[in-house]
Amino acid sequence: MKRVKRFAANALLMGAVTIFMRSVSVVFNAYVSSKIGAQGMGLYSLITSVYLFAVTLAGSGISLAVMRLVSEELARDDHAGVVCAMRRCLGYALFFGTLSFALLFFGADFLSECVLRDARTYRSLRVLSVALPFIALSNVFSGYFNAVRRVAKSASANLIEQMIKIALTVTLISRYAPRGIEEAVLSLVIGSAVSEGLSFLYLSLFYLADKRRHLRATSPKRDGGIRRRMLGIALPIALSSYLRSGLVTVEHILIPVGLRKHGADYESALASYGTVHGMVFPLILFPSAVCSTFSGLIVPELSELAASYRTVYGNKHICYIVRRALTLALFFGIGTAGVLLCFADRLGLAVYASEEAAYYIRIFAPLVPVMYLDTTVDGMLKGLGQQLHSMLYNIIDASMSVVLVLTLLPTLGIYGYVVCIYITELVNLAFSLSRLMTVTGAHVPLRKALVTPLICTAGASALTSIVLHVTVGAVRTVPVLVFGIVLCALIYVLLLRTTCAIDAEDSRWIRGILKNNT
Repeated sequence: MKRVKRFAANALLMGAVTIFMRSVSVVFNAYVSSKIGAQGMGLYSLITSVYLFAVTLAGSGISLAVMRLVSEELARDDHAGVVCAMRRCLGYALFFGTLSFALLFFGADFLSECVLRDARTYRSLRVLSVALPFIALSNVFSGYFNAVRRVAKSASANLIEQMIKIALTVTLISRYAPRGIEEAVLSLVIGSAVSEGLSFLYLSLFYLADKRRHLRATSPKRDGGIRRRMLGIALPIALSSYLRSGLVTVEHILIPVGLRKHGADYESALASYGTVHGMVFPLILFPSAVCSTFSGLIVPELSELAASYRTVYGNKHICYIVRRALTLALFFGIGTAGVLLCFADRLGLAVYASEEAAYYIRIFAPLVPVMYLDTTVDGMLKGLGQQLHSMLYNIIDASMSVVLVLTLLPTLGIYGYVVCIYITELVNLAFSLSRLMTVTGAHVPLRKALVTPLICTAGASALTSIVLHVTVGAVRTVPVLVFGIVLCALIYVLLLRTTCAIDAEDSRWIRGILKNNT
């Protein structure tokens, strides 16, 4: 129980910081979209699709390898092993970070002309390439702080990075946006690249201080198979990540192409793509910070538990964490979907001043619980050493996406892409959840975790709508929107407690977490 409470406390801290950062990011995203429009967001999303593949190459699975190796060495109380693992991982990250920089920097001309087919992307790709070595090395430090459960340090680095990015971007975009979309997008990527470099510096200083304070390694440790173990974890993930990320990049490049085949001109296709990927997805996914936090923090917890027992299946501690995480992810995902459905119009107009964005928020809201749950399941599979299965399912997901984009978009247009996302997300979750149940033997009480939250979120949305109609009518200001979301969330939690979805055991568990961290 102590382990679970420690995990939950870290999750609360990281979740709060990440939610704040995502909230700021959504506001910032709204500001950027107002400056560069849907077409500019589409161009930026195209650049990002290639950049994310380069980031995947730079990381090459090292983040999970760090968490697994450091957790395992700490479980043996071998501090020299931790230091050795960090040295090996930093060398690995530096190699792949430099490689990805060289490929993107010198290949920017080919990518802009032959792949993206838009010369306006050339300079942005070159600027972003500079950040890749720093991202790779920062992944190592973040993985270390997650493994040693001192997540506040990596959280503060993320916060500072975001603030620097926003401040620099706002300064640049205000000056250069009037010159055109290319200059505006270039302002965005310069802000990202500079903030990544400063974040690396911040994390590296924190690691050196943490190493002196907490690691008792008095002499270098012999490798002891650490390099082999690192490569055994990182390379299989890297290879599968390359394939999946490459497929995702192809998918995103094909979306505007498919929309053009359906009859849209290039600017309209780019604008539709920008609305969905540059506006709607960041908004509906920003609450998933909670699930992403759980997903990251649960890796070292389950890794230590799995290393401590000969068998994973049926282990009560592992089953307890799995059951709790799945239930909470469903509670949160279903509640978020209810809020998005209830406030889709207000959100689209208040955040982006776009009825089209509001329309797509409503379309994708029912898929939110599936996406959030899949994020949580993916983290648990990685923590239990099932990362290859997780990546296999992601590759299947990405492959299906490419095929569906090729076949559906020319005939159905943007609605074909909606169908594609629904099918692939459901298939991915079905595979991942089935594997998790097989490995652990855990089960989720469907009535408590699924049926009751659905009823409660419907009730909360209905009651909130009635209250807003009676009190403010058709007023759609931001304060009214915030008030409505908070009211809906409170009613939802109250209904969960009233229906015993959150029962006495859950309440004692939550009070114990708060008591141990005040």
